[in-house]
Amino acid sequence: MPRAHVKPVPLVAVSPNQASTATGLRPERIAAAIRSGEVRAFRVGTKTKILCSELERWIASHAPATREACHG
Repeated sequence: MPRAHVKPVPLVAVSPNQASTATGLRPERIAAAIRSGEVRAFRVGTKTKILCSELERWIASHAPATREACHG
């Protein structure tokens, strides 16, 4: 019997560790951003979650990378 096609479930929120993996930033940087209020995180039961849209907003709030900054 062929497998049924399953639609992917859209990702709405991630844990701080998943945010670290997704962005390539150290977990300590994500935790510091949550503590300072740069990133809004939510407690759902015992889990801490960051909305994907919030993570994208935070990353976009930083200065864009330029060639001079990378190769200066």
